[in-house]
Amino acid sequence: MDTAKWIDLVVSLSFGTVFISLLRLYIQRKDLLISYFGLAAISITVPYFVDLFEFNLPFDLFEWGKLISITFYISGLLVLIRDSKPVFARFPAYLTALPFVSFLFFPLIIDSIVIKDLINAIYQGGALVVTLLVFALNQAKERKRRYYIIGISCIGIAYLTHWIIFNQYNLSEINWISEIFLSVGILFTTFRFVIGEQEKATD
Repeated sequence: MDTAKWIDLVVSLSFGTVFISLLRLYIQRKDLLISYFGLAAISITVPYFVDLFEFNLPFDLFEWGKLISITFYISGLLVLIRDSKPVFARFPAYLTALPFVSFLFFPLIIDSIVIKDLINAIYQGGALVVTLLVFALNQAKERKRRYYIIGISCIGIAYLTHWIIFNQYNLSEINWISEIFLSVGILFTTFRFVIGEQEKATD
């Protein structure tokens, strides 16, 4: 098995583990936030898992997987922002689905590498910045926050190395470094998130 396939396996197992953990939590909690994050995880798992078997598809599954995943994640962040407000100040839950509007125009730019990469970079960078802000406001004083710090730091490194270094200088052959950092970061972050949600359920 070559390096690319090993990375496919590692990423699919990592995000698959995240999805299963969130699915189990969703069965217990039936929470919109958990469902969004779980769907984001499975949206990344599928392309990497399918690539293991080298299926020929009529569309770019990786690009669609990335867009769908980051869109679900952004919707999850909107749920976090909504839930952080007092009940009387919360916007309607259906507005957390607004990011899905991007699906309407994505087919128009899927064949343009520059625009497609720009949109993905903006979406991912925006999601990372909002995650940092939400963490700073809601989790900075929580116990076991080191897991969030490690996880978000790894995800930040993955973003910077992918978009600033590897993508900028056409070093796609070592982009697996970013994918490993992303997998590690997601596992740490999800581990702490699941523990936190379980603690809330027992309070």
